[in-house]
Amino acid sequence: MKTQEQEAPAAAVDPMEDLCQALFSTEGGAKKKTARRTVGAMTQRPWPQLPSRLRSAIRSDIGRLLDSGKARAQILEAGYSAGVVNQALRDLGRTAA
Repeated sequence: MKTQEQEAPAAAVDPMEDLCQALFSTEGGAKKKTARRTVGAMTQRPWPQLPSRLRSAIRSDIGRLLDSGKARAQILEAGYSAGVVNQALRDLGRTAA
């Protein structure tokens, strides 16, 4: 006989995946704002050391902000740090006013 624990293994919670999902999301809201602030606080880690999926999520989110007409100052107000914005813009080959 199997116990219930053996039948249904607990789903592992991956905070990095939650962060990426929030940034990839096209919807705004508190979860996205919190994710942006979390990423903004990661400035002590060099950009290349951030997980690839997280860098992609950041570029995607910042790209969407630029496409909607947001200026650099507004992206910073959204919660991103200047270092993260600068690197994402460099990767995207874009500039922001």
